[in-house]
Amino acid sequence: MAVTKIWSIKGRAGAPLAYVMNPEKTEREFTEPERQALADVIAYAANEDKTEKHFYTTGINCYVEFARDQFDSVKQRFEKTGEIVAFHAYQSFREGEVTPDEAHAIGVQLAKELWGDRFQIVVATHVNTKCVHNHIVINSVSFVDGLKFNGCKANTRLLRDTSDRICLEHGLSVINEPKGRRVGTYLYKMEHAGMPTRYNVARQAIDEAVALSLTLEEFKYELRKRGYSYRFDPQRKYWTITPPGWKKAIRIHQLGEDYTRESIERRIYENEPSVRQERLRQNYRMPNQYNLRRRIDRIMGRSGLEKLYLRYCYELGYLPKYRQNPTKLHILLKEDLLKCDQYSEQAKLLSKYSVNTDEDLSHLMEKLEEKKQALLYDRNDMRNKARRDLPESETIAAREKAMELTTEIKEIRRDLKVCAQIKERSGHVRDNLEIIDRDRQLERSR
Repeated sequence: MAVTKIWSIKGRAGAPLAYVMNPEKTEREFTEPERQALADVIAYAANEDKTEKHFYTTGINCYVEFARDQFDSVKQRFEKTGEIVAFHAYQSFREGEVTPDEAHAIGVQLAKELWGDRFQIVVATHVNTKCVHNHIVINSVSFVDGLKFNGCKANTRLLRDTSDRICLEHGLSVINEPKGRRVGTYLYKMEHAGMPTRYNVARQAIDEAVALSLTLEEFKYELRKRGYSYRFDPQRKYWTITPPGWKKAIRIHQLGEDYTRESIERRIYENEPSVRQERLRQNYRMPNQYNLRRRIDRIMGRSGLEKLYLRYCYELGYLPKYRQNPTKLHILLKEDLLKCDQYSEQAKLLSKYSVNTDEDLSHLMEKLEEKKQALLYDRNDMRNKARRDLPESETIAAREKAMELTTEIKEIRRDLKVCAQIKERSGHVRDNLEIIDRDRQLERSR
């Protein structure tokens, strides 16, 4: 079994090659700029600690030791020295399935068959890990006709298919059903930290909709109620849903094994009939028996931007100096939970300066900018004074005053940054609150 991947290398014409022949681990020494450019890639691939002292390195249409210069000369000959200087592919084998000699022979055969007639290539086999793997560095410009290497999806599939065929010829296993691209590191960490992402929020919405449905039509109704659009056509290969506020759809089978078409249908049809009673109970709201003044009533008594942001923090379940635990959070707000602290700071600033309108906000930003410039001027005076040949007491006083002014400038800069965030996000906040109010009115009318 061999796993393959290919990606582009950007930078100077030395970067990918020096990566294959790391100067710290080979006999050849490179300058510092070469390590950070094309030479870094080649130095890595031909690393003697990983390749048994260059025994498992092969140059195709070039010499490994001079590959960086030969790559560069082709680019210069055809006047194509753009951003992408090379392509870097790898081919990794299952642990214990191949010997280093066989892995290297397969890598060389793969490179020659795919690109050997037009491109310069360096193939290096690494044996320093449990899984023997090949690194293949391809020049981005053909030495035959000067055309650039095409790193399209079709060539990526061709790389995988050719690798699988060669592996089968050598009696090795292949992956029949590739899992495809994994979740990015950022999303993986966010989800495992319990933070909301469009994917775990979508899972939650599907789980809630499934738990209240006995038929597929009821499931669709519950998704619509949560603001999701969907495409569940029988002729389509994949079912998709689109979260509210997003244009890009999500293929639900990518959310996990419990979210494939078959799994969702099975989960719906296994529900007990009592789920309809639960839906009726959730739709039923007890009327207010007492006219008590609530926190939201005090917020609604405010005006302008201050009211807007306090209301939004309330809906998020997070207010300055006060946290609440709302029983139900609107789907539009779940992704803004990541910015609770920022919205809270914005609400504090609006209250601090009594800002009610967009004009007030613009006027405040102008005043803060003027004050910042004046403080910067005064601080420069204090710093210049501290550099003069004055008595020590006056020099110390000037430095202390400069430090005090620096603290004030930092606070003003922070307030200016918060003002800019308010100016940018106030429209988004208004739109979300309008949708929330509209959805609640629809729920009451049902």
